[in-house]
Amino acid sequence: MSDGHSMDAADLYKRIANGDEAAFRRLFELHAPRLLAMATRITGSAAVADDLVQDTFLKIWLTRDQLAEVTYPAAWIKKICFFLAVNYVRRQTIHEKVLDAVAPESGTAVADTIDFQQLLQLVNKAVAQLPEKQQQIYRMSREQGLSIAEIATHMQLAVSTVKNLLVMALKSIRQSLQKSGYPLLLALLIDMLP
Repeated sequence: MSDGHSMDAADLYKRIANGDEAAFRRLFELHAPRLLAMATRITGSAAVADDLVQDTFLKIWLTRDQLAEVTYPAAWIKKICFFLAVNYVRRQTIHEKVLDAVAPESGTAVADTIDFQQLLQLVNKAVAQLPEKQQQIYRMSREQGLSIAEIATHMQLAVSTVKNLLVMALKSIRQSLQKSGYPLLLALLIDMLP
């Protein structure tokens, strides 16, 4: 990448941070093909990858004010899409594990055994009831894919504090699921949900 291109990119990011929709469309044109290819490789589905790329650019637009401050914006964009794709695959894997774990016990059809979307809604409801810092840490960890160290830096907290608050958040979510009638196995699998 030449210095001229770097300056153009920096200007592009600055314009997007200021809400320039034409610059945002240009960013989409520049990055979408590579992100689509990466997400397709990770998920194994072009349709899912397309949705994830759209989600990536939605997140970028919603947090565009931070774009000018990011040291390596192209890497940041790729990281957002990467974590969305990995979280999708993790969710699918967990969904299959949950169905496999519950189906043999009940003897009913897998589709009738559990409504995974309902489970995710209960998790989201439980997260919404967490204290603000626990909620924020949980979302940064599970939805944004940030490490405990990254969360600690972002929130200006000690790593041990972030770890403890995440453990408390997960415990509260598990307890909430158990109160809603989900078996302990499902409540424990919640720790793996993005």
